[in-house]
Amino acid sequence: MSSKKIVGGDLFEYPNVHYDKNSDYRFEDLNEGVFISRVFEELQRLMKETFFDFEFFIFSNHKKKVLPESIQVKSSKKKILLYFSDELGKDPRPYSQHYFAIFKAYIGDRYGSTGNVFPIQIGYVKDVPVFRPIKPIENRKYNVFFRGNLNKNRIDFFRNISGLKWLFPAQRFFRGELYRNLLLKTKVDFSSKFPDSILMFNSSFKSGYTLEKYGEILSESKIVLCPKGYDMTECFRHFEGMRAGCVILSERLPNTEFYRGSPILEIDDWGEGIAIVKKLLANPEQMQRIQKQMIEWWENRCSESATARYVSERIAGLLNAENGNATKD
Repeated sequence: MSSKKIVGGDLFEYPNVHYDKNSDYRFEDLNEGVFISRVFEELQRLMKETFFDFEFFIFSNHKKKVLPESIQVKSSKKKILLYFSDELGKDPRPYSQHYFAIFKAYIGDRYGSTGNVFPIQIGYVKDVPVFRPIKPIENRKYNVFFRGNLNKNRIDFFRNISGLKWLFPAQRFFRGELYRNLLLKTKVDFSSKFPDSILMFNSSFKSGYTLEKYGEILSESKIVLCPKGYDMTECFRHFEGMRAGCVILSERLPNTEFYRGSPILEIDDWGEGIAIVKKLLANPEQMQRIQKQMIEWWENRCSESATARYVSERIAGLLNAENGNATKD
């Protein structure tokens, strides 16, 4: 069966793949939509005809008390839920008995990979382009790149980047909108922190460069800084930077298959992060090695094909366990 695309915004051409009715957005509006579509193309290719033995439901929702409508769906096939967009990191285990397997983005390592619940990587913003071939790190135009929202968790990042840490109280003391807005009024462009770099803050998500321009700068950047997202440490920038072959500095990430052992450089604070950036810029050979590792990690662990392989292997593991228990009985 050939690869299929989304039709109508809320249903896949695959007859056994559905967009859950309790989702917050139309499918075509999802940031992760292209990533999800490509994962399903790869999943069907891997699983072949056994793919159609399952009923897949895609759920995208941020609200605390909203559950997937597919909990109520009766099917002769084994139901599988893929749950995206929930940056609150809600626990799906209370309703896991309604599905053969649940794959949940932003689940961290708090309750992932327990029973039939597994973490899944969060994807990338659909309109951020990918430039091929990947440019070698030594030929890139920008040393360090960050442009993004100054959210409540990035106050200390702002303080360290600004070089005026002593002037602004730490985020543990002030986390409100008034403080954030005050910082945005002081200064938003700190690109001079490092030579040939772009370090800028926005007032909201996707309010800076166009997505085309953002992708272009990623492809020309050596080091990308990934401060914590609005609620969780994980953000699209991790996977966009990985896919573009950048060196990535990040706050501590969950201990899941998508980060454990990865070449992402994890830090405890941005004072440490800035010191590491300076050392990296003085060591081009190290950045070249990390870029090679990053490209391999994307291809083998986090790409659409790698994610599909991960999903299919977890499904196969549950089937084997189920068959083993049946044999014992």
